[in-house]
Amino acid sequence: MLTRTIVAVIAIPLLLAVLLFAPLWATGIVIGGIAAMSAVEFLRCSAKDTGARMQAVTAVCAFCIPFACVFYPSGRVYEIALFFLFAYSFCELMLTFRREERMGFESFAAMLIAGGVLPIMISAIVRLGLREWGTAYILLPFVVTFSCDSGAYFAGVLLGKHKLVPTLSPNKTIEGSIGGFLLAIAVMLLYGFVLTKLGYEVNLIVLAIYAFLGSVACQLGDLSFSAVKRLFGIKDFGRLIPGHGGMLDRFDSMFWTAALVELLVSWVPAITK
Repeated sequence: MLTRTIVAVIAIPLLLAVLLFAPLWATGIVIGGIAAMSAVEFLRCSAKDTGARMQAVTAVCAFCIPFACVFYPSGRVYEIALFFLFAYSFCELMLTFRREERMGFESFAAMLIAGGVLPIMISAIVRLGLREWGTAYILLPFVVTFSCDSGAYFAGVLLGKHKLVPTLSPNKTIEGSIGGFLLAIAVMLLYGFVLTKLGYEVNLIVLAIYAFLGSVACQLGDLSFSAVKRLFGIKDFGRLIPGHGGMLDRFDSMFWTAALVELLVSWVPAITK
């Protein structure tokens, strides 16, 4: 717990500094790095017959999708990246027919998920930064995810008695889940209040809806990747971050939350100036 806390105290301010004060291309590099490392961890877990070459190509594709979104229309970026990864995956599949041991279809599918689907989802953070008043919007997925995770953890430790999904994630409780919802809404409203003091016009009701639905996505994201880990019999995706596990262990919820928040912002913007 101490190691986990120390890492969070150091890493979160650094991440916020990049999001708030660095140019957007720096955010693209950070999100691309998260996507690339998560892609490798996902492949190592779910597709053990993918070698270093396939993992490297998938990681490069995963990095390029969020980073290139800063400079080019996202639709064109996705078309190029997905076509390249799709073609490369099929070439690797065909090449395995030259030897007795052939690549399983699971590995082919895992490459497309790790190098294509997941990066597109988390690159929603970059796309939020490209919007008008992007500095205010880009923090929304982080506000929801970090507050929901914290609320669920502390409510679960202090009040948790009833298991949420014991066969999937034995430590999660219904009380913790409710705590995640409540803290996410409270912190999101506080964030909205701060934005009003900075001169933004904020619809607090819409922000509360962001927080509620974002908490649903956050908890589903956590449970969905827990299901992947259970399928392959592992505890963590990696050991990259002390006290947290792998990059995908730390940012699993963010893939879901960032994508949903972007959809909500596109439908009903809550922040103007």
